[in-house]
Amino acid sequence: MPAALQSIWENRPLRNLAMLTAATIVAVIAAAIAVVTDRSSVEASFTPHPLFEGLDTQLDQVDRIVYTASQGMRGEVRIAMSRGADGVWGAEARGGYPVDAELVKKTLLGMGDIEAYEPRTASPEWHRNLGLLAPEDIGAAVRIEFFRGDERVAGLLAGKVPERAVDVRGEGLIYVRRDGEDQSWLARGRLPLHKTVAEWLDPTFVDIPREELARVTLWGGTDNPVIIERASKDESDFAIVNLPAGRATRGAPVVNGVATALAGKSFDDVAPATTLDLPEDTPTVFLDTFDGVRLTMSMGGQGGALWAKFSAAVDPALAADGADSEAAQARADALNARLGAWVYKLPQDVGGQFTQTMDLLTREAGPADL
Repeated sequence: MPAALQSIWENRPLRNLAMLTAATIVAVIAAAIAVVTDRSSVEASFTPHPLFEGLDTQLDQVDRIVYTASQGMRGEVRIAMSRGADGVWGAEARGGYPVDAELVKKTLLGMGDIEAYEPRTASPEWHRNLGLLAPEDIGAAVRIEFFRGDERVAGLLAGKVPERAVDVRGEGLIYVRRDGEDQSWLARGRLPLHKTVAEWLDPTFVDIPREELARVTLWGGTDNPVIIERASKDESDFAIVNLPAGRATRGAPVVNGVATALAGKSFDDVAPATTLDLPEDTPTVFLDTFDGVRLTMSMGGQGGALWAKFSAAVDPALAADGADSEAAQARADALNARLGAWVYKLPQDVGGQFTQTMDLLTREAGPADL
């Protein structure tokens, strides 16, 4: 035996320490082998599979989708969307207003394709950690349900997105469990998880391009309108054409901002037009296009917000030379079909722009303005 080992062996404390160290090393190696073996056996025995077998072949029969999410102590919010006879999906809480068709498509395909990728806990006490506690239990999970008539064909609770948000193929990962089951899964797939009705609504609004806009009149039909226009499409800036004597505008950016306040904008909320009665002296805005379409926008307050109704008509007197009357009528018809049956909650900045008066948009003229 080497002298060093002989010395350790004869020293009882060192000998015991050496034996304990050796035993620890053996235990660690054994545990590592066990973990690797166990993981290999799990990986070898589990094959990813659809969470809802055969659902992908029934998607064309689904006619109602319901999302449920917790609002804490305020209870739950339910977002129900139904497919009409014309095939258009609408939000039930908004009188059937069209919802975003692309979001509905992603929801249908997402539920049809979602796969159980890896098993997770089946213990209800651990569901909260994965965001899978049900909404009625003030949990963070979003319940997604598909119906065919009165029959529920699928129900899913969607929870947290893990830190490893995609798998090796770049597909999304999320914790889920089938509604009514305790077994949870790390699932592979993507689903929209919007928790408010407004996020689901079709955002298409007043789509009059800036280049087609000839004139905007604030306070239309009153004795003190503000008329903002440009003579042709070649002019980049709008101008106030009925300036009072001794007044000057506050600059092209201010005037252009008012004229184009709706460009690229959507709305905050919507309701059937019958839910809002407007007074006769309600603020009214006229938006005129170069092809002779006048979109009338009547505004009124309800619940501290500014809401607007719309109607479109063709007025040949407003059309520029060479305007296409058929195209104008088609534009007016399309605007009425989309907007006419509804009243829209305007974004705060849009309402602020369209209720400005001449005094706010102008200033006292100085020597430089003469």
